[in-house]
Amino acid sequence: MDAFRCPCCALALWDPVTVSCGHSFCRRCLGAAPPARCLVCRERLPPPGRGPPRCDVLLCSLLDKCLDRATKLARLRGQAQELVRDGDYRAALQAAHKGLALAPDDVSLRLSRSEVYVALQRYPEALEDLEAVCRSEPEECEGYFQKGKVLLAMGQMSEALLQFHHCLTLNPAFHAARHEMEKLLVQESPLPGPVVERPSAASLDAKHSNSGKEGAGPLPRPPRGGEYGQDLQGETEDGKGEALSELSQQEPRVPPQPAWWPRRGKNSGTSAEGRSSGMGEETSPDTAAAKFSHRHQPELKDLLSVSDLECSLCIRMFFEPVTTPCGHTFCKECLERSLDHRPNCPLCKQSLREYLKAGKYNPTLLLMEIMAATFPAQLADRKRVHEAEMAELSNLSKNIPIFVCTMSFPGIPCPLHVFEPRYRLMMRRCQETGTKMFGMCMYENGKSFADYGCMLEIQRMEFLPDGRSLVDTIGKRRFRVLRRGHRDGYNTADIEYLEDEKVEGEELAELQRLHECTYQQAQQFCEHGDATLRQILLHRGPLPEKEEDIQATKDGPAWCWWLISILPLDPSDQLRLFATTSLRARLTQLKHILTGILQGREYGHHLADLSPRGRI
Repeated sequence: MDAFRCPCCALALWDPVTVSCGHSFCRRCLGAAPPARCLVCRERLPPPGRGPPRCDVLLCSLLDKCLDRATKLARLRGQAQELVRDGDYRAALQAAHKGLALAPDDVSLRLSRSEVYVALQRYPEALEDLEAVCRSEPEECEGYFQKGKVLLAMGQMSEALLQFHHCLTLNPAFHAARHEMEKLLVQESPLPGPVVERPSAASLDAKHSNSGKEGAGPLPRPPRGGEYGQDLQGETEDGKGEALSELSQQEPRVPPQPAWWPRRGKNSGTSAEGRSSGMGEETSPDTAAAKFSHRHQPELKDLLSVSDLECSLCIRMFFEPVTTPCGHTFCKECLERSLDHRPNCPLCKQSLREYLKAGKYNPTLLLMEIMAATFPAQLADRKRVHEAEMAELSNLSKNIPIFVCTMSFPGIPCPLHVFEPRYRLMMRRCQETGTKMFGMCMYENGKSFADYGCMLEIQRMEFLPDGRSLVDTIGKRRFRVLRRGHRDGYNTADIEYLEDEKVEGEELAELQRLHECTYQQAQQFCEHGDATLRQILLHRGPLPEKEEDIQATKDGPAWCWWLISILPLDPSDQLRLFATTSLRARLTQLKHILTGILQGREYGHHLADLSPRGRI
């Protein structure tokens, strides 16, 4: 159960909020907006969105199942009292309602709720709560005194006088009640309501002396500078005025709490609270009682089931659970797949564009700890299933993902703009498996894609705010398609890799001469190109250097593929050059193409010399 402690206040989590780094805190510990850095790991947190941070829905559900009734009540008591002190009356009312639903006779919650009702000027409801307090604690003064103050606010002065008189009967040293009685007794105007005989101060003193209680005496004059006396509240009229001013700034739409209402300090509480929580006078009930009791408690595995820890998208046990800013939790992979299609939470439909833009999905650490401690065997099975899926996706010869787009070539960069959901998923899986590779094939009529393609390796990915990505890749090896398939919307294929045939002896020497001649033609083509070619060279870079060992790689010299990628060839001609495994045949075809292009240029220049402009 210690897992449910807030790392900030060391108490049981209450209204838990999970921040982007994966740590969870009480919402009140974070404040109105998340801090700039995590309070545990100091990782920088994204700027807060609109409104206060959202509670983690799943953790709230788990806490509701696992926390014992005493801990819940202690946290609700403390929360209600803090909210009253902060002037957040509506939130305090919700906390008091929730606590009284668990314990209808809880005195502290009744008193807190009566304070809220008074602040909201809902006096009959406040009076109802105070009557319940008086019935529950007939020997305590606080309920009667506050009841008298509410009756005064309602204009029922004679009834209020009786309540103050009863306070003095219970405790003659209750200075605030004495002060209120004296104010009422010395009033010159008659009391409204039914006519009652107002006792004099002397008769009240006589009653108190006859009651047999120690400390009885004449009513003292009210002390200056405070309505209740300095010994009761410890605050002056100026201090009360400042408090009222602060409350009015915090809750402009809610009437401030009346100045006559007794304010309880942060560590104050009724005697019933102290008795119920078993603490001494110096211990705060809303702090100590909220700590976990180490008496016999059921274990988490007895309170939770596997169904409590299932992703609502895949209906399996969470794997790398991630909590969104709106407070909902999903498997990391499930959430990413959902965001591929629409940048909204799958459950509440809140926009997650900023979350998607950040591109960081850190697991909820507390939830992972709970799963590991509660269901280790089921979590191990879930991990094995995930690893098996990743192993299958890591195979680079069977069911490799195919990006159907255009021709790509070994050693040649191929930048991509990925926007389709199926290809977003494909890229992500390539990253997760660690291979960072997929196949690229061009479209071919009558087939889903061509029979030949090139493996591409991801070098860099840049995510855009709407989920699209810019992917820098480079060509690796050529392959031939053996079988076609599908997986989750995108194409797959079983493949075999292509390799140029090796030659030796005289054939190798002849191949070297052909290579030299073709490379020289390629240099001429690049040096005397037109404006279009010059633009291409600015983008693609210069002609690669000539390799000394033309059979060093399985796909032949890299400059050949560079040249094929920039030549003005029909895609079908590029595919034929791509598919051949004979370097001799490839160089021969390139030589013919370059010869035709260079001759065409010379012929064009010759025509220009014969033109009238040329003759001038």
